[in-house]
Amino acid sequence: MISQLGYLVTVNVATSAAVRSAQEGFETGVGYTPYTYAYFVMLLPYSIVTISIVTAILPHISKLALGGKRDEVKAQLIRAIRLVGVITVPSAVAFLLFGPLITQSIFIGISNEDSRYIGYVLSALSFGLVAFSINLILIRGFNAFEDTKTQVVSILVINIVSVAMSYLFLFFLKTQWITVGLGVAFSVSYLIGLLVTLSLLKKHVGKLAISEFLGQHVRLLIASLLAMVPLFIMTQYISWFALELSRAARAGELLVVMVVAFFAYILAAKALHIEEISMIRHLGSSISRRSAKTEENE
Repeated sequence: MISQLGYLVTVNVATSAAVRSAQEGFETGVGYTPYTYAYFVMLLPYSIVTISIVTAILPHISKLALGGKRDEVKAQLIRAIRLVGVITVPSAVAFLLFGPLITQSIFIGISNEDSRYIGYVLSALSFGLVAFSINLILIRGFNAFEDTKTQVVSILVINIVSVAMSYLFLFFLKTQWITVGLGVAFSVSYLIGLLVTLSLLKKHVGKLAISEFLGQHVRLLIASLLAMVPLFIMTQYISWFALELSRAARAGELLVVMVVAFFAYILAAKALHIEEISMIRHLGSSISRRSAKTEENE
């Protein structure tokens, strides 16, 4: 219910921005639709990886919780966070740097200006992807201990911050940037909410400090930046000095960026001695097997 009310505020602010932009003569982007499209793109790595891992660990940590093995529950949560970060951190960096390129390549039924604007919203949402995913894992920690009440505090804080910032941006940002501001509000709310969730979960698993996975995430961030910043500079050079690319050319550019970034990220992560990077292949196999089983059941 709390999250639904928060979502209604987001819809209201986005709709208000769209009405205002129409009155001011803006015809590009702004409103609920670009926010929704960007949000769905942001959810892709979260949906594929985070939910798969959470689904896999929940029965195990529930058994550990029933057995009173709090330290082992904590260890499993940290392990899941570190593993998910291998995918969500580079995804967040990719959305931040290549948001417009991604959306201009995949949203082919709308104008370049509209698809580029969706990319700006995606870049704003990227800051919250990692915290959003970690928060889901930690919430499952409460579920393992059959505690559905304490997590409400975290959800409430997240929505209060998001609502407050959304209205703040509605009143103080220029109309064309309000929808992008909603992406920032989402990101900041989950960053703050993550700290609250960590604090609340200690009643079940003891002190769970952000430092237990922050170092690894920083190294993942460094590896991602090393892999993608040179590619970002290249794409900006093309945008500044080349003619407007066709949709097909944009898609080809994105494909090259994705392939090169993937291998460069793997190499950089291995050079930084990030152990979890070796589990990407096993994670992919696990997801593939789960998808195959789902198809068989259907």
